[in-house]
Amino acid sequence: MFKAMGWLFATQVAGVLVALGVGVLLSRYLGAHGQGLYQLTILVPVALTLMVAIGGSAAPSFLVARGESIPDIMGWILVLAAGSTLLAATLLTIFPVLWPQLVREAIAAHLRLWLLGYVPLQIVANGAVAILVAKNQMVQVFWAGIAPRLGQLAALLVFTAYPGLTVFTAAMVYVLMPLVAITIAVTTLRRQAMPRYRGAVIRQALSFGIRGHLGNVAQFLNYRLGLYFTGLMLMPRQVGFYWLAVTVSELLWYGPGALAGVLLPRVAKGLKSGRDTALLANLAGWASWVTASAMALVAPWLVPAIWGKPFAGAVPILWVLLPGAAVFAWSKVLSGDLAGQGYPQWGTWSSLAGFGVLLLGGLAAVANRQVVWMASAQSASYAVATGIMVWGFLRVHSAEGMGWEALFVPRVREWRRLVRGGVSTP
Repeated sequence: MFKAMGWLFATQVAGVLVALGVGVLLSRYLGAHGQGLYQLTILVPVALTLMVAIGGSAAPSFLVARGESIPDIMGWILVLAAGSTLLAATLLTIFPVLWPQLVREAIAAHLRLWLLGYVPLQIVANGAVAILVAKNQMVQVFWAGIAPRLGQLAALLVFTAYPGLTVFTAAMVYVLMPLVAITIAVTTLRRQAMPRYRGAVIRQALSFGIRGHLGNVAQFLNYRLGLYFTGLMLMPRQVGFYWLAVTVSELLWYGPGALAGVLLPRVAKGLKSGRDTALLANLAGWASWVTASAMALVAPWLVPAIWGKPFAGAVPILWVLLPGAAVFAWSKVLSGDLAGQGYPQWGTWSSLAGFGVLLLGGLAAVANRQVVWMASAQSASYAVATGIMVWGFLRVHSAEGMGWEALFVPRVREWRRLVRGGVSTP
C-alpha cells in the first residue's frame, strides 16, 4: 500500500512542482492582473467538468475493485463524457450570467469551443487514470500525471518567445493537457481500452456517482468559490493573490490525497479496517499541521522570492487559509475510506455543509469588498466539512468502537509501527 501511495504522492508532488513553475512563469510574464484573468478563464472549464462529471474518478476505481471488466468501465467513461459535454454546453449557453463580468470578457465566442472541449477530454483522462490506480500500475500513473504538466510548461515557454504569451494562448494550452494523459493511459491499457457498453455496469456507476456527485460539485466550489467571488468584486489583481494563496495552501493535501486514492480500492476489497484508516488520518493530519506551521513562517520571505515582490499581498491571505487547509487533511483520508465502504454520500453532506459556510461568508466578503473575509470563510468551510466527515466515519465504523480521540489525539508509537509496516493487512 505504501509503495503505491509513494508513487501517487510522487506524481502529485512532481505535478505541483511543475504547476508552480507554470504559475511563476505566468505571474512574471502576465503580472498579477493577467494571472487573475487566466485563473478566472480556466475556472470555467474546470467548474463545468466538476459540475457534470458524475462519479468521474471514484466510480471507475470502485468498479475495478469490485471486479468489473475494464472494457465495460471504459464504456461507462465514454458515455459519461458524451453526456457531460451536452450538460456543460447547456450550462455555458443558458447561464452566462453565472460568470463574473471579467470571465464573460475572457470567454469570448472564439474561446468557448476550446473551453467546452476540455470537459470530455478531462473526464476520459480522469477515468482512465483512475483505472490505472486501481490496477496498481503506478509508474504509468506517474507519467500520466506529470507529462501533461511538462508539456504545458514547454508550450508556454515557446509562446513567451513566439508569437507571445496571452491569456488566450495560456488557456488553449491548458485545455489540451488531458490529451497527453489519455494517450499514456490508453497505450497502457491497450485492448482493454476498447469500450464495451453494458447496462448493468452503467447503472451501477450512475448509482455510485449520483450519491457522491453533489458532494463533488460542492467540494469543488469549496475550493474555488473564493476566486469566483473575488472576480465578482472586479479585483483581478486580488484574484491573482487569492489564486496564489489557495495554490500554496493546497500543497498540504497532496500527501493525504494520495493516501485516499490508494485507500479507496483497498477498503472496497476489504483489505483495510476502520482502525487502519483512523491511524492513517491521524498521522496525515498532524503532519499537515506541522507543515502548515513551517509554511506560515517562511511565507513572507519565500512568496516574494519565487513569484516576485508584487505577490507579497498573497501572504496575509495564505496565513488565514492555512489552518483550515491543515484540518482538511483528515477529511481527505476519511473520504477515501467512506467511498470504498460504498458511502460516497458522506462526501456530499460534508461538502454541502462546508459550501453553506463558504457561501454566507463569501457574500459578506463581496458586500464589504474584503478578500481576507473571503479567506476566513474558506478556512472555516474546510473545518466544518471535516467535522461532518469525521461524524460519518465514526458512524459507519461504529461497530469498531472508535471515538474522536482515535483520529485526533497524537499516537506517536502507533505512527512508528505504521511507518515500519505494522498495519493489519498488506
